[in-house]
Amino acid sequence: MGVKIRKKGNHLYLDIMYKGRRRWESLGLSVPKNVAERRETMALAESIRHKRELQLAAGRYQLLDPVTSKVTLVEYTERIAASYDKKMHLPKSLKYLKPYAGETLLADIDERFVDGYRAYLLEQNTLGAATAKHYLDALKTLLFKAERERLIERNPAKGMKTIRVPEQKKPFLTIEEIQKLYDTKAQDGELAEECRRAFLVSCFTGLRLGDIKSLTWGDIERSPEPTIVKRQNKTQGIVSVPLSPSAWSLIDDKQLHRRDELVFPRLTETKANVYRPLDKWRRKAGIDHAFGWHAGRHSFAMMTLEASGDIYAVSKLLGHTDVKVTTVYLQLLDERKKEIIASLPNLQTQRERNIISI
Repeated sequence: MGVKIRKKGNHLYLDIMYKGRRRWESLGLSVPKNVAERRETMALAESIRHKRELQLAAGRYQLLDPVTSKVTLVEYTERIAASYDKKMHLPKSLKYLKPYAGETLLADIDERFVDGYRAYLLEQNTLGAATAKHYLDALKTLLFKAERERLIERNPAKGMKTIRVPEQKKPFLTIEEIQKLYDTKAQDGELAEECRRAFLVSCFTGLRLGDIKSLTWGDIERSPEPTIVKRQNKTQGIVSVPLSPSAWSLIDDKQLHRRDELVFPRLTETKANVYRPLDKWRRKAGIDHAFGWHAGRHSFAMMTLEASGDIYAVSKLLGHTDVKVTTVYLQLLDERKKEIIASLPNLQTQRERNIISI
């Protein structure tokens, strides 16, 4: 193992020999003509060479990285979060992690820090319990990654006390309510009608709003039967959902389309409010309880589970990576069964008897 400084042309490189392989890494430095500046540049190159050699030695002997472990927690989080979608929990948690962590080094994180961060999140009036839990879990995942990369000796988040979230009832629609929605036309323009069709498609496919918005005609296979085969925005897993005649009738406009053309283009237009038309539509249909776009996914889960009783098949249709996530619908199904039983007519159990006097 060795690291040496090499000059090629007017640029400086690191010549690295590690595990029997040789490679060059650019330092991004050029050699100045001025003697004093050249001396400073070479001193900087030597400092970088020394740190790189220490990093390689640490990796070879499974020691802590002596360079990266000296960064602050916030710097490390920002570096990792840069590769994430801005809407994911880790990037969004930085708003709360920055003021709490300050200049705390990654290597100085301990159990007291993690417990304190948990309490800090729960104190924020702007955060609900579910969001606070997501942000705490994001830190836990980050520290697991830091441990794997040998930036910290041990993960202080192991065995940490999580944040309990009160169980919430998932809103879903009955088949009768979905029929009402289907029979009710939207009369507030093209966006409203597209929201109507898109929501009903969600009820028959289980697709999330984000997947409905990004659904293209290339995601739909027409033979041997119409089927949506799509990579989910949230999990990046591929889900395959056959389209029932009802769902296909809502999508098929009998026209030719490019594969990259959106099925519901108006949903992605600038300033398009896809929530207001949904509320007006359900009121017009005579449904008195409010629901959002995700109710379509919940309704699909309930209908398929009630019809088949096959939780594993339903889990695959929903694109869940773990069947445990799907089991929450079993509790809702139990409630649905109680509603069905309660709706049965009462029988006359007390019969009048004719009393015969002797």
